[in-house]
Amino acid sequence: MLMYTSCGWFFDELSGIETVQVIQYAARALQLANELFGEDLEPEFLERLGKAKSNIPEHRDGRVIYHKFVKPAVIDWPKAVAHYAISSLFEQYGKTTRIFSFTFDDEQRQLFTTGKTRLAVGRARVTSEITREHETLSYAILYLGEHNLFGSVGKFASPEACEPAAKEIIAAYETADFARVIQLIDQHFGHSSYTLKSLFKDEQRRILDGILAAAREDLESRFRQITERYGPLMKFLQSAGAPLPNGLQMAWDMTLQSDIRRQLSNGHTDVDHLKTLLQDAGPRGSEVLNPGLGYAAKNRMEQLIRKIAGNPGDLDAVNELKAIAELLTPLPIGLNLAEVQNTFWSLTRTALPEFERRARDGDAAARESLTGLVALGQQLGFAPESLPAGQ
Repeated sequence: MLMYTSCGWFFDELSGIETVQVIQYAARALQLANELFGEDLEPEFLERLGKAKSNIPEHRDGRVIYHKFVKPAVIDWPKAVAHYAISSLFEQYGKTTRIFSFTFDDEQRQLFTTGKTRLAVGRARVTSEITREHETLSYAILYLGEHNLFGSVGKFASPEACEPAAKEIIAAYETADFARVIQLIDQHFGHSSYTLKSLFKDEQRRILDGILAAAREDLESRFRQITERYGPLMKFLQSAGAPLPNGLQMAWDMTLQSDIRRQLSNGHTDVDHLKTLLQDAGPRGSEVLNPGLGYAAKNRMEQLIRKIAGNPGDLDAVNELKAIAELLTPLPIGLNLAEVQNTFWSLTRTALPEFERRARDGDAAARESLTGLVALGQQLGFAPESLPAGQ
């Protein structure tokens, strides 16, 4: 029924996301028809679809669009198990795991690690939560670090039937003969190989973010060593008005940005150190002070305002947030203060009037809290007349 979704045919370009989505529904209908009736209707479908022409020359027609955008998105049992097996290298799953519309039950699994490399060999039962169909497949996945991953999925009559292949693959891995591991996987599991590109898109992005985070940490460490080694020379060149070599400037920029981001994400901001870092970064402009730092600052400021909302008398949090706002709000880093300002506005209707009342009654602690919150509000852009006097 979904393949008849009308919005797919209200657009004038066959490769548009709406029409491609509808063709994906049709591909699922073809897949189910093949499973149910044993008849492959795809060739005839593509013959007809090929008559539909794209307005974009490189997409040519419906047949090309199908192979370019639709076919790679089709999920079958091996691809679902491949996703589970690959993602299990980066995340610890329990005995039963739900991923999107599939449930995976681990029947057998072995995981080996040597340095950056990992090998997963196992057998899983996958069940579709939509059709309630299920299948049991075996897998072998070899990860060599960074983006390098190779694996395959195959069907064996029983767990015992897979044991000789698993033992051979594991033995080759334990001697670090990775070329042999890949050869054995290909030999025993067939020629349909899977890589990180085989992951469902959302999970692929999450895992790649983790891989990139490790690469970023490595780069930051190397750049920090360069900055520490040549720091005195860079400061001398800067004081003399001489330009820094591009490599040294890049290392310094990245180290500066990393240090600023760390101050905003370590759970307690050293305001004096942050101020020094921002002074060093000022002359570099957007090379260091970019929206990436704005995002880190936004997260830290939102954490603090939520903490203050839970305990408006927490002067440490109030003073830290005020200091961060004073340093960062003037900078061109795309700082989004919507949640911070909205939460503070709620405090002006609850906590501030209460502190004001108690301060009038002579409560010194309430007066101090009120003064701190009023100063924070002004730093966050609230007009003085919208706030209590703070005295």
